[in-house]
Amino acid sequence: MGVNSLQPLRLTLAEALAQPVVALKQAISQAKVLVISNQNLGVAPYVQLMRSLGTPVHHVLAKYCLADYREVLTVTNLHQGGQALGVHEGGGYWHTDMSYKTANTVFTSLLAVQVPQAHGETEFIDCVAALNQVRQWQLSPSCPACLQGLELDHLRVRHRFGNRDVLRNAHAAVQTLDGKEAGTLEQAVLHPLVLQHPLARSTSLYAPAATAMQIEGLSPTLSHCILDCVLDFVVQHAPRYQHAYCPGDIVIWDNLSTLHKGPSIAKSDGGANARLLYRMNVDFT
Repeated sequence: MGVNSLQPLRLTLAEALAQPVVALKQAISQAKVLVISNQNLGVAPYVQLMRSLGTPVHHVLAKYCLADYREVLTVTNLHQGGQALGVHEGGGYWHTDMSYKTANTVFTSLLAVQVPQAHGETEFIDCVAALNQVRQWQLSPSCPACLQGLELDHLRVRHRFGNRDVLRNAHAAVQTLDGKEAGTLEQAVLHPLVLQHPLARSTSLYAPAATAMQIEGLSPTLSHCILDCVLDFVVQHAPRYQHAYCPGDIVIWDNLSTLHKGPSIAKSDGGANARLLYRMNVDFT
């Protein structure tokens, strides 16, 4: 199987604002990724746009959120005095935003403020197509024994904040939390591995990476085998889109039907290699 492209929906800001909110939510859910290119948009109208799509969901890392807008998280490689000015490593692996929360009907947006000359992209995987590909693979002799005959639709997965990949890769990126931050998290979150989207009505794999730690009723070892096999296959074969930002770009995506990851990018003290984006999450239900 080769890797096909996931084609995002592209709208101007005027086109997006002209749509009824219900129609715009539906369009994002069906396309999975919306790109609004090269807008000269300040933080306030950006927040207003995203609030129109749903209720803001606050990130656990309050220290990296804007003082005037708790719902806006700073994503950056900028450091000052040895301290990160925002989330740097936390997005550099395949994951699904807010999958460690019970309420997971979430759109994410990124507003590009500063763009590095290279290596500042965000990649997306189509998890609707991925589910169909995994199901076909299960019928193939090349499919690992742990997946053959497995009813994916019946599996429920325990999620927690973190990156499962550290269990097999000591160099995997991970976002650390202090004790106070960790104490605000839900302790027992279960999501189905296969779910139907409440708006698009499509069926997809849901969050097989990062926060997916153990399948209910199975041992950690077997759970990791299944989840790692699914993830590795999807990363190799499922349709992707890679967005290379220009300043002012707004990218909005549906987390129920995608995986995404940011770049592995070096620290910056400013200049041509600086990457700065403002992230929001909203519950679209």
